[in-house]
Amino acid sequence: MKKILLRSFEVLILLIWIFPLAWLVITSIQLESDVISSTLRLWPRNPTLENYRKAFGSTQIMHWMANSMTISFSTMILTLVVDAPIAYAFAKIKFRGKEILFWAVMAGMMVPFQVLIIPLYQQFNAFGLVDTLAGAMLPRLAMPVGIFILKQFFEGIPSALEEAAFIDGANRYRIFATIIVPLGKAAMATVIILSFINAWNDFLWPLIVINDTARYTITVGIANFQGTHGTDYALIMSGALIASIPQFIFYAFFRKKIIAGIAMSGIKG
Repeated sequence: MKKILLRSFEVLILLIWIFPLAWLVITSIQLESDVISSTLRLWPRNPTLENYRKAFGSTQIMHWMANSMTISFSTMILTLVVDAPIAYAFAKIKFRGKEILFWAVMAGMMVPFQVLIIPLYQQFNAFGLVDTLAGAMLPRLAMPVGIFILKQFFEGIPSALEEAAFIDGANRYRIFATIIVPLGKAAMATVIILSFINAWNDFLWPLIVINDTARYTITVGIANFQGTHGTDYALIMSGALIASIPQFIFYAFFRKKIIAGIAMSGIKG
C-alpha cells in the first residue's frame, strides 16, 4: 500500500509538471479563434502550424534566438572564468578575512536584482554599454551560487595533491590549471548549465538595457508579440515553445553532469 501511494503521488506530481508544457504545445497549434473560445478542449479541433509559419515569417525570431545564443554562451564561458578562480581561492588559499569575504559574496544571492537595476543602468550608460549585447550580458557573469558550488567541490579535493605539486615546483596557477580544473569538471558542468539557463531566461535586464529591436533577446522579442501583433495568444505560445527548445536540448545533453556536480558539491535538498 505504501508503494502504491508513493507511486500515485509521483504520478500526480508528474502530471502537474507536464500539464503546462502540454498546454503550451496544444495552444501553439490552435487557431486564435479556438484559443479564445469559451469551450475547453484538450486537443485542438483544427490543428495547424500557421502560428509557427507566422513566427518564422513575420518576426525576427531567428535573429533574436541568435542574440540569446550569443549572450548565453558568452555568459556561460565567462562565468566559469570568473567563478572558478574565486572559488579556488576560497577553498584552498588561506588569507585574512576569507570567511567574511566569502559570506559577503554569498549574501549577494539574497539581494533582489531589481534593487540594482537603477545604479547598473547608470553605470552602463556612462560606459556606453546601453543597447548592446555586452551590456545585456555583463551583470550576470559573477554568479554567487556558482562560486558556492565550485568551492564546495574544490574543498573535497585532497590537499596532498597540492602539496605534492608544490614539492615538484608548481605554483598556484599551474596547480589550478593542471589539477583543480581537470578534477572539477563535474561541478564546472553544473555551473555552465545554470549560467546558460539563467542568461537564456533573463527578461527584465535585457528589456531595460536594449532598445533596438534587432538586438532583442528571444524573451524580450516574444514579449513584444503582444504589442506588435495584438494579443495573439497562439502566436505567443508558439514563440515560447520555439524559445524553450534550446534549453531542453542543453539540459538533456548535460543532465548527468548536473546531477553528479550537485551531488559531489554537497548540496542537499
